[in-house]
Amino acid sequence: MLIAFSSQASDARCKSTQDRNCFTGTFGLVNLPGEPKQKLLEADFGYIDSSGIGWQTNKGTKTDGASIPVILQAFVGSPWEDGYIRAAVIHDWYCDRHVRPWKATHKVFYSAMIASGLESRKAKLMFYAVYAFGPRWGYLIPGTPCKSTDNCIQAKDSVFIQIPSKLDDISNTSELKAIEAMIEVTEAKGGLSLEELMNVADRAHPKQELLDTSSSGGITE
Repeated sequence: MLIAFSSQASDARCKSTQDRNCFTGTFGLVNLPGEPKQKLLEADFGYIDSSGIGWQTNKGTKTDGASIPVILQAFVGSPWEDGYIRAAVIHDWYCDRHVRPWKATHKVFYSAMIASGLESRKAKLMFYAVYAFGPRWGYLIPGTPCKSTDNCIQAKDSVFIQIPSKLDDISNTSELKAIEAMIEVTEAKGGLSLEELMNVADRAHPKQELLDTSSSGGITE
């Protein structure tokens, strides 16, 4: 059975190779009999970010939706919510397959949520959570071109050599409540940028810098 989604993100569909911040392919999920928490991606589906870089998941990919972690369950709704399910499927794919730097992967989660029509307050809170508490990795693995999205690479197999996620640590819930309040107060004045949110997270959680390298050996930030 195909799961239908609203046309909320239909205006963000890429109509030409020059379009940015838009989606490629067709988004739809198919139920898996006997697995109520898992669905399959109906077709190849991707996103083109503001730099023209493509991010794609493939037909038949199994997903548990946004797999809302414990510390975010009080702030967001269903893991299948239309406003972030597209972004979550893409984000999960690239978090498991380290062909792109971890910071860029978390940033595309935010921009794809905005392209899906999610309000910026919630998108910024979810971005902060994955940036502050989500997985990180250093050296990248070689990627291969995506079949249905231009300027895009991906990897076939999942890899799990990374700094573990702390998204299930409920002790971090109070921090997210404080960040939510900060976002709410500043939004009326233009809101916090992603860089400002990253700076807040970096001050709260000092980290040893990781070396992000491209598949060609170049260093990226």
